Amino acid sequence: MIYNILNSIFKIYFSLFIAISCVGCFVVFLLIPKWVHTKDIITPSLVGETYQNAISMIMEAGLTLNNHVEHKTSPINPTTQKAAYRKGIVMAQNPLAKTKIKRSKEIRIVLSSGVEISSVPNVIGKEIKTAEKILQEMQFRRGYITTVYSNQYPKENTVIAQTPLANTGLHSSGAVSLLLSLGVRPQVFKMPNLQGMFLNEVRTILESHGFKVKSVDYVLHPAMSQGQIVSHQPTTGTLVHVGQQVDLEVSGSHRNKNKRGSFYAIRHDVLIIDDKPKHLEIYIEDELGKRKVVDTYYESSMKIRKPYKISGRTNISIYEDGQRVKYQEIK
Repeated sequence: MIYNILNSIFKIYFSLFIAISCVGCFVVFLLIPKWVHTKDIITPSLVGETYQNAISMIMEAGLTLNNHVEHKTSPINPTTQKAAYRKGIVMAQNPLAKTKIKRSKEIRIVLSSGVEISSVPNVIGKEIKTAEKILQEMQFRRGYITTVYSNQYPKENTVIAQTPLANTGLHSSGAVSLLLSLGVRPQVFKMPNLQGMFLNEVRTILESHGFKVKSVDYVLHPAMSQGQIVSHQPTTGTLVHVGQQVDLEVSGSHRNKNKRGSFYAIRHDVLIIDDKPKHLEIYIEDELGKRKVVDTYYESSMKIRKPYKISGRTNISIYEDGQRVKYQEIK
């Protein structure tokens, strides 16, 4: 009896083994080769299509779309400065278009969520560096820079106007162009005729009108006295603006032969506070004219003890940072 039971169990297991083996052979020799040799499908081009169009094209190709659809901010077209892909448009796909894949492989796509729009800040009246910092903090960038003279905004590099206007919507990293002030428009004059006038008088007139004497060259002239203006640049009638430099040609020699002059030692102590450099200027005005003999910055305290040639009645003026701190008259 036990033999019969064992024999029955053996027959059952043997039958199961035969059945499993048949199924395995079917899968290995029929199904797998058929799957391996399935015809490849060319993926369609989905970039630039709407979401609905993309689904239809995937289905028509016999493929399937992955359920996870990614959304990203659209890049900016550098030419138009607008979103390269409007909201809901396919920006990317995986696998790429015209790729051979099996029917079982899913396609992934990335949809555009448009661009972030922010309000442009008002930077009019701000200095350029401050305006750039504000734009950067708002994730905008500086665009084109244009400059003009402006009486309304006399300080140079002040923002006069901006494009786009303040409170206008603009995408992140968008450009804001600025119009900057060059300061007040210079006043224009016609250069007067200075010929025959004396150097001291001419200096006073020019400096009182905001002009600067750049150089003084002495030449011998048979018809003019010592110190008279022979010629000048710019010439008479030329349009000049305030602050422009003037070159003078003066009759005679730099040293008056009749008054040989003498040396005088200028004494002055420069006091430096908080290690801040001081701009020191020393002017001498005598019969040879007015001239600047010292124009420099001092970064440490020091004493000025230097002789300078003077002739006749002399005035010495000493300036620190533009303020006259000492005046001396020598007879």
